[in-house]
Amino acid sequence: MCEENEDKISSINEELEGMAECYKKKKPSDLKGKIHLLVGEDEAYLVRLEESEVEVEEAGVDCIGDLGLVMSQETFKKLSSREWNGMTAAGRASMTESAPLDFRLPEGAEMDNEILQMMYHFLTHFFSKDYPTITELGREHSRKVHGGNAVPIAYGHGVRSAYYTIQKGEQINEDELDPWNQVFTVVGGSGTAVVDGEEIELEKNISIHVPPDVEHIVKKEEGDDDLELIWTAYGEKA
Repeated sequence: MCEENEDKISSINEELEGMAECYKKKKPSDLKGKIHLLVGEDEAYLVRLEESEVEVEEAGVDCIGDLGLVMSQETFKKLSSREWNGMTAAGRASMTESAPLDFRLPEGAEMDNEILQMMYHFLTHFFSKDYPTITELGREHSRKVHGGNAVPIAYGHGVRSAYYTIQKGEQINEDELDPWNQVFTVVGGSGTAVVDGEEIELEKNISIHVPPDVEHIVKKEEGDDDLELIWTAYGEKA
Protein backbone atom coordinates (compact mmCIF):
# COMPACT_ATOMS: atom_id res chain seq x y z
CA MET A 1 0.00 0.00 0.00
CA CYS A 2 1.46 3.41 -0.96
CA GLU A 3 2.08 6.12 1.65
CA GLU A 4 -0.68 8.37 0.24
CA ASN A 5 -3.34 5.69 0.79
CA GLU A 6 -1.97 4.90 4.27
CA ASP A 7 -2.19 8.58 5.21
CA LYS A 8 -5.75 8.79 3.85
CA ILE A 9 -6.91 5.77 5.86
CA SER A 10 -5.13 7.04 8.97
CA SER A 11 -6.87 10.40 8.56
CA ILE A 12 -10.32 8.78 8.25
CA ASN A 13 -9.60 6.58 11.27
CA GLU A 14 -8.54 9.59 13.34
CA GLU A 15 -11.64 11.53 12.27
CA LEU A 16 -13.90 8.62 13.24
CA GLU A 17 -12.19 8.20 16.60
CA GLY A 18 -12.72 11.90 17.32
CA MET A 19 -16.38 11.61 16.33
CA ALA A 20 -16.80 8.52 18.53
CA GLU A 21 -15.24 10.27 21.54
CA CYS A 22 -17.68 13.17 21.17
CA TYR A 23 -20.65 10.88 20.49
CA LYS A 24 -20.12 9.20 23.89
CA LYS A 25 -21.36 12.42 25.50
CA LYS A 26 -24.52 12.47 23.36
CA LYS A 27 -25.56 8.83 23.02
CA PRO A 28 -28.35 7.53 25.30
CA SER A 29 -27.07 4.67 27.47
CA ASP A 30 -29.74 2.31 26.11
CA LEU A 31 -28.77 2.91 22.48
CA LYS A 32 -26.54 -0.09 21.77
CA GLY A 33 -25.51 -1.99 18.67
CA LYS A 34 -22.97 -2.23 15.85
CA ILE A 35 -22.84 -0.12 12.69
CA HIS A 36 -20.38 -0.73 9.87
CA LEU A 37 -19.11 2.17 7.79
CA LEU A 38 -17.73 1.73 4.27
CA VAL A 39 -15.85 4.79 3.00
CA GLY A 40 -14.96 4.51 -0.66
CA GLU A 41 -14.46 1.04 -2.08
CA ASP A 42 -12.10 -0.55 0.43
CA GLU A 43 -12.02 1.31 3.75
CA ALA A 44 -14.34 -0.34 6.27
CA TYR A 45 -14.82 0.42 9.96
CA LEU A 46 -16.94 -0.95 12.76
CA VAL A 47 -18.56 1.40 15.28
CA ARG A 48 -19.54 -0.36 18.51
CA LEU A 49 -22.19 1.34 20.61
CA GLU A 50 -21.99 0.14 24.19
CA GLU A 51 -23.78 1.45 27.28
CA SER A 52 -21.10 4.01 28.12
CA GLU A 53 -18.59 3.54 25.30
CA VAL A 54 -18.38 4.22 21.57
CA GLU A 55 -15.48 2.44 19.88
CA VAL A 56 -14.18 2.45 16.30
CA GLU A 57 -12.05 -0.29 14.76
CA GLU A 58 -10.98 -1.23 11.27
CA ALA A 59 -13.05 -4.02 9.71
CA GLY A 60 -13.16 -6.17 6.63
CA VAL A 61 -15.13 -4.96 3.62
CA ASP A 62 -17.16 -8.18 3.69
CA CYS A 63 -18.66 -7.10 7.04
CA ILE A 64 -20.69 -4.44 5.26
CA GLY A 65 -23.32 -7.15 4.76
CA ASP A 66 -24.31 -6.34 8.35
CA LEU A 67 -26.13 -3.17 9.37
CA GLY A 68 -24.09 -0.39 7.82
CA LEU A 69 -23.68 2.92 6.04
CA VAL A 70 -21.95 3.32 2.69
CA MET A 71 -20.45 6.55 1.38
CA SER A 72 -17.80 7.92 -0.94
CA GLN A 73 -14.66 9.60 0.36
CA GLU A 74 -16.07 12.90 -0.92
CA THR A 75 -19.21 12.42 1.18
CA PHE A 76 -17.08 11.66 4.24
CA LYS A 77 -15.15 14.90 3.66
CA LYS A 78 -18.44 16.84 3.60
CA LEU A 79 -19.47 15.20 6.86
CA SER A 80 -16.18 15.77 8.66
CA SER A 81 -15.99 19.41 7.50
CA ARG A 82 -19.58 20.14 8.70
CA GLU A 83 -20.74 20.96 5.17
CA TRP A 84 -23.38 18.25 5.66
CA ASN A 85 -24.72 16.54 8.74
CA GLY A 86 -25.41 12.81 8.63
CA MET A 87 -29.15 13.18 8.08
CA THR A 88 -28.54 15.64 5.22
CA ALA A 89 -26.26 13.14 3.48
CA ALA A 90 -28.77 10.32 4.05
CA GLY A 91 -31.93 12.30 3.21
CA ARG A 92 -34.32 10.92 0.58
CA ALA A 93 -38.01 11.09 -0.20
CA SER A 94 -38.39 7.33 0.33
CA MET A 95 -36.24 4.43 1.52
CA THR A 96 -36.13 3.02 -2.03
CA GLU A 97 -34.14 6.02 -3.28
CA SER A 98 -30.36 6.21 -3.08
CA ALA A 99 -28.44 8.96 -1.27
CA PRO A 100 -24.78 9.95 -0.79
CA LEU A 101 -24.93 8.18 2.59
CA ASP A 102 -26.77 4.91 1.95
CA PHE A 103 -28.20 2.30 4.30
CA ARG A 104 -27.22 -1.36 4.13
CA LEU A 105 -29.30 -3.87 6.08
CA PRO A 106 -28.35 -7.45 6.95
CA GLU A 107 -29.62 -9.96 4.41
CA GLY A 108 -33.31 -10.63 4.93
CA ALA A 109 -33.71 -7.80 7.47
CA GLU A 110 -36.20 -4.95 7.26
CA MET A 111 -35.92 -1.39 8.54
CA ASP A 112 -37.97 -1.83 11.72
CA ASN A 113 -38.61 0.95 14.21
CA GLU A 114 -35.76 -0.06 16.54
CA ILE A 115 -33.18 0.14 13.75
CA LEU A 116 -34.74 3.34 12.41
CA GLN A 117 -34.58 5.12 15.77
CA MET A 118 -30.96 4.06 16.26
CA MET A 119 -30.06 5.31 12.80
CA TYR A 120 -31.88 8.63 13.31
CA HIS A 121 -29.85 9.36 16.45
CA PHE A 122 -26.57 8.11 14.96
CA LEU A 123 -26.95 10.10 11.75
CA THR A 124 -28.01 13.26 13.56
CA HIS A 125 -25.19 13.25 16.12
CA PHE A 126 -22.30 10.87 15.33
CA PHE A 127 -20.63 12.76 12.48
CA SER A 128 -20.66 16.03 14.44
CA LYS A 129 -17.47 16.71 16.42
CA ASP A 130 -19.31 19.36 18.47
CA TYR A 131 -20.87 18.99 21.91
CA PRO A 132 -23.69 19.78 21.95
CA THR A 133 -24.37 18.98 18.29
CA ILE A 134 -24.32 22.07 16.05
CA THR A 135 -26.17 22.03 12.73
CA GLU A 136 -25.31 24.69 10.17
CA LEU A 137 -28.25 25.91 8.07
CA GLY A 138 -28.36 27.52 4.64
CA ARG A 139 -28.60 26.29 1.07
CA GLU A 140 -24.86 25.52 0.96
CA HIS A 141 -25.37 22.88 3.68
CA SER A 142 -28.48 21.33 2.12
CA ARG A 143 -29.56 18.70 -0.41
CA LYS A 144 -32.70 18.61 -2.55
CA VAL A 145 -35.45 16.47 -0.97
CA HIS A 146 -39.21 16.63 -1.64
CA GLY A 147 -38.73 19.49 -4.13
CA GLY A 148 -36.81 21.90 -1.89
CA ASN A 149 -33.35 21.98 -0.39
CA ALA A 150 -33.32 20.58 3.13
CA VAL A 151 -31.11 20.34 6.20
CA PRO A 152 -32.62 17.85 8.68
CA ILE A 153 -32.34 19.09 12.27
CA ALA A 154 -33.97 16.49 14.53
CA TYR A 155 -35.55 13.09 13.79
CA GLY A 156 -36.87 10.37 16.05
CA HIS A 157 -39.43 9.34 18.66
CA GLY A 158 -42.39 11.12 17.10
CA VAL A 159 -40.68 14.32 15.91
CA ARG A 160 -39.18 15.34 12.58
CA SER A 161 -37.72 18.75 11.91
CA ALA A 162 -35.79 20.28 9.02
CA TYR A 163 -34.73 23.61 7.58
CA TYR A 164 -35.90 24.19 3.99
CA THR A 165 -34.86 26.76 1.42
CA ILE A 166 -37.05 27.08 -1.68
CA GLN A 167 -36.13 29.11 -4.75
CA LYS A 168 -38.33 30.56 -7.49
CA GLY A 169 -39.98 27.76 -9.46
CA GLU A 170 -39.61 25.16 -6.69
CA GLN A 171 -42.23 23.63 -4.43
CA ILE A 172 -42.38 21.13 -1.58
CA ASN A 173 -44.69 18.14 -2.04
CA GLU A 174 -46.94 17.06 -4.87
CA ASP A 175 -49.82 14.78 -3.96
CA GLU A 176 -48.55 13.37 -0.64
CA LEU A 177 -50.95 12.94 2.24
CA ASP A 178 -48.85 12.70 5.37
CA PRO A 179 -50.20 10.87 8.46
CA TRP A 180 -48.83 13.38 10.97
CA ASN A 181 -49.36 16.95 12.15
CA GLN A 182 -47.05 19.47 10.48
CA VAL A 183 -46.02 23.06 11.13
CA PHE A 184 -44.28 25.28 8.59
CA THR A 185 -42.63 28.34 10.18
CA VAL A 186 -41.22 30.97 7.82
CA VAL A 187 -37.88 32.44 8.95
CA GLY A 188 -37.04 34.34 5.77
CA GLY A 189 -38.29 35.33 2.32
CA SER A 190 -41.78 34.88 0.95
CA GLY A 191 -43.88 32.33 -0.88
CA THR A 192 -47.25 30.61 -0.96
CA ALA A 193 -48.83 27.62 0.74
CA VAL A 194 -51.91 25.77 -0.47
CA VAL A 195 -53.54 23.74 2.31
CA ASP A 196 -56.70 21.78 1.56
CA GLY A 197 -57.36 24.11 -1.38
CA GLU A 198 -56.87 27.30 0.64
CA GLU A 199 -54.07 29.60 -0.58
CA ILE A 200 -52.01 31.36 2.10
CA GLU A 201 -49.36 34.02 1.51
CA LEU A 202 -46.18 33.27 3.41
CA GLU A 203 -43.70 35.76 4.83
CA LYS A 204 -41.28 35.93 7.74
CA ASN A 205 -42.83 35.22 11.17
CA ILE A 206 -45.81 33.35 9.67
CA SER A 207 -46.44 29.81 10.87
CA ILE A 208 -49.09 27.47 9.46
CA HIS A 209 -50.38 24.14 10.77
CA VAL A 210 -51.28 21.25 8.43
CA PRO A 211 -53.46 18.47 9.97
CA PRO A 212 -52.79 14.81 9.17
CA ASP A 213 -53.92 13.49 5.76
CA VAL A 214 -54.56 16.95 4.29
CA GLU A 215 -53.26 17.95 0.85
CA HIS A 216 -50.66 20.71 0.98
CA ILE A 217 -47.86 22.28 -1.01
CA VAL A 218 -45.44 25.10 -0.27
CA LYS A 219 -44.12 26.95 -3.31
CA LYS A 220 -42.13 29.93 -4.53
CA GLU A 221 -43.54 31.50 -7.71
CA GLU A 222 -42.26 35.08 -7.62
CA GLY A 223 -39.31 37.09 -6.32
CA ASP A 224 -35.60 36.43 -6.17
CA ASP A 225 -35.39 35.91 -2.40
CA ASP A 226 -35.30 32.33 -1.07
CA LEU A 227 -38.27 31.18 0.98
CA GLU A 228 -36.71 29.81 4.17
CA LEU A 229 -38.69 27.83 6.70
CA ILE A 230 -38.47 25.36 9.54
CA TRP A 231 -40.63 22.29 9.02
CA THR A 232 -41.76 20.24 12.02
CA ALA A 233 -43.81 17.04 12.01
CA TYR A 234 -45.03 15.46 15.21
CA GLY A 235 -47.29 12.74 16.48
CA GLU A 236 -47.35 8.99 16.87
CA LYS A 237 -46.58 8.26 13.19
CA ALA A 238 -43.86 10.88 12.69
